[in-house]
Amino acid sequence: MSTPITYASTQQFVGIAAEAVQGTAVAMTATQLLTTFTPGDTPSWLKDQSWRGSMGTDAFAHIQGTKIAGISLGGPVYGDTLGFWLRNILGDVSVVGTPTGSGATTLAASAAAGATSFQATATIPNGTLLQVGTGATAEVVTTGTPTGSGPFVIPITTPTGGLLYAHASSQALTPVTGPYTYAWSLLNSNGGQPASHTLTHKLGTTATVGARSYPGFCMSQMNFTFNAESELFSWTGQGTSYPSAPASVAPTANPTGILPIASWQTKVGIGGPASGGTLVNTVTDGEIDITRELLPIFTATGSQLPYIIQRGGVAVTGKLNFGAVSDESALLYMLNNTKPQVQIVCSNGLSGANLISIQIDIQVAAFTAATPDTSKAAVGYQDSFETDFNTTNAGGSGGMSPIKVSVTCNVPPGSF
Repeated sequence: MSTPITYASTQQFVGIAAEAVQGTAVAMTATQLLTTFTPGDTPSWLKDQSWRGSMGTDAFAHIQGTKIAGISLGGPVYGDTLGFWLRNILGDVSVVGTPTGSGATTLAASAAAGATSFQATATIPNGTLLQVGTGATAEVVTTGTPTGSGPFVIPITTPTGGLLYAHASSQALTPVTGPYTYAWSLLNSNGGQPASHTLTHKLGTTATVGARSYPGFCMSQMNFTFNAESELFSWTGQGTSYPSAPASVAPTANPTGILPIASWQTKVGIGGPASGGTLVNTVTDGEIDITRELLPIFTATGSQLPYIIQRGGVAVTGKLNFGAVSDESALLYMLNNTKPQVQIVCSNGLSGANLISIQIDIQVAAFTAATPDTSKAAVGYQDSFETDFNTTNAGGSGGMSPIKVSVTCNVPPGSF
């Protein structure tokens, strides 16, 4: 008797890549380090229950209807791959880098969104990582070979789609390097539909390639959690994709060398930043929950697959637990309806290219519940809040957003 072929579940891994067209699978470009990945293809079933003169009450045939897949996933937060998930559920991003200290200039004329070149007052060397603009519309591009004698025409080699935002004449052009800070907010332009991603699950069982791909993945939920006493800063999520299919090529794991961050390195600010007089020293644990409406839309086109997985509105809620309190501040947030700013910062405390920092900004937090907690030796409170849409947390696409999540890491722009 021959030895059966089996596959060890400990060797599984998950890859991810952004799609150009929702539902068109692409090979993975990055490995996601997860502790949970539970996919499930869910075709609908149409029953033939027409009478046939037999004592049947259920089905004389099962006919397959439309197909989608649902996925639950999560694990520790890794700052250098978190951007994939934030791009998927929120969509709007600005990017700033660390100035190199030389070569800065300005735009010689305005530049439109989508432009694949721009005019600069001074020349810029080929291959320069260049930050265009500042604030909510800041973005980083890679330049091509300049032409002209002043003003100089500077082509953009990456991203291939050109500028994400419009920029006025005289805006700053700054050569940069890492680390970079990505600020993710709710996308409100161009239909408000963020990028979708293909997820690749390597299990070993799929013939030839050993992996299945889940194209068109769209997130419906992303929850951050921290517990200073006992946990890593972590996340869980859920979403919907097109049905799975064998991956186009056999994937290879390339895990990051960046480590996750212990929750005790998290700081919470209420009524201001997580520093100075608004740093709160009594929060023991908490969570931030981002939810997004999803609607797979099926049309009469001769296909079982969705025509589109439509993104709808976003809502953000949170919980903060306070331990060993010395006053009623946690209760008064609710009773007085002060709706303070909440900021949560989790950093590995390193510097330069090794810095990883995740900063969650909620400008308007409406505390809706505050319950005394006497289950432990010291009195505490268990608070819940909902967020209000506001312009402070909005990004370059305008409108309003209930949250902004900024991630500092050394991953080059265009990777997510």
